[in-house]
Amino acid sequence: MNININKADLLTPLLKIIGVIERRQTLPILSNVFFSLEGSELKLVGTDLEVQILATSNVETSGSFSITIPARKLLDICRSLPDDSIISMNFGDDKLVLKSGKSRFTLRTLPATEYPLFDDLQYIKELTISKEILFKAFSKTSFCMAQQDVRFYLNGLMLHVSAGELQSVASDGHRLALFKIDLGDSALSIDQVIIPRKAAQEFQRLLDKTDKDVVIKVAKNHINLSLGDVELNAKLIDGRFPDFKNVIPEENKNHFVIDKQAFKAALSRVSILSNEKYKGIRLDLSDQLMTINANNPEHDEAIEEVSIDYDSGEMSMGFNSSYLMDALNTLDSDIVRVSFTDTNSSCLIEDPNDLSCRLVIMPMRL
Repeated sequence: MNININKADLLTPLLKIIGVIERRQTLPILSNVFFSLEGSELKLVGTDLEVQILATSNVETSGSFSITIPARKLLDICRSLPDDSIISMNFGDDKLVLKSGKSRFTLRTLPATEYPLFDDLQYIKELTISKEILFKAFSKTSFCMAQQDVRFYLNGLMLHVSAGELQSVASDGHRLALFKIDLGDSALSIDQVIIPRKAAQEFQRLLDKTDKDVVIKVAKNHINLSLGDVELNAKLIDGRFPDFKNVIPEENKNHFVIDKQAFKAALSRVSILSNEKYKGIRLDLSDQLMTINANNPEHDEAIEEVSIDYDSGEMSMGFNSSYLMDALNTLDSDIVRVSFTDTNSSCLIEDPNDLSCRLVIMPMRL
């Protein structure tokens, strides 16, 4: 079989699926991309057995066949060719010969019948959400997902729609992020689902490159997120997310308001001399003033003072500076409110004028 294809028609869908294909695989075929041509529609699929991404592209050729090709080698070859290149793909016995201009590449292929495609699923829920809303839901919370935690339900992002209100939550046990928004249709609902870390990250990447609405389909143990020419399928994490409402401090006795950029700049400077492993810094509060302190085992020390709106008496609290910086980067406002009860309590960080995003950070003992 021989086809000619524009570089862009091959590279564009390949870039959409490549993130799910691991560089090192126990099964050789998982390093390959499933390549299928049906008429003039090209389908590329990548999977790691837990997450599968399918991308389609209309090409100026036709045929009907499928094969699997080493994914990253194919990607590197496509990237190396000049723009507007025409790639000739000649499929033979267990190999693919690619030609473009004076370049020629030969790759080993594996049969498409061996590729572990996800089975067709019976979906029990389906709804459509705007790209902007869903991108916010993921980007405002996904940074708090745990990584390889023994509490498996923390290694993902929880999504829940009830009475038309969407909630996304993520936590690694030391911090928590909650985003919620009214979708405007009280009939919309999805029972709580926990999307695995990798699937959430890949979907957020795909969302950032599209302007299409998202169709969400939920099966018993899977979720399908469709953006028109690209679909992500993922196995859901089996379990229930902890009751996060009890984690968010609602009746805080104290709070201060601070300019976000000034807070970020001070944290960035002071954390240079914090412990490299624990990133601990201390916030000393007094009337209208916050002093940020950091030191390390080499007895280096950094101190910076920042003006704040605060008049509740002197208090000291310890936090991971990276967690504070992540929280500040998540909020879009120019000012932030940091609320707390006492030295040993969690702090709540939020935009005082927009409570759709709420961030909780546990204190550190320094």
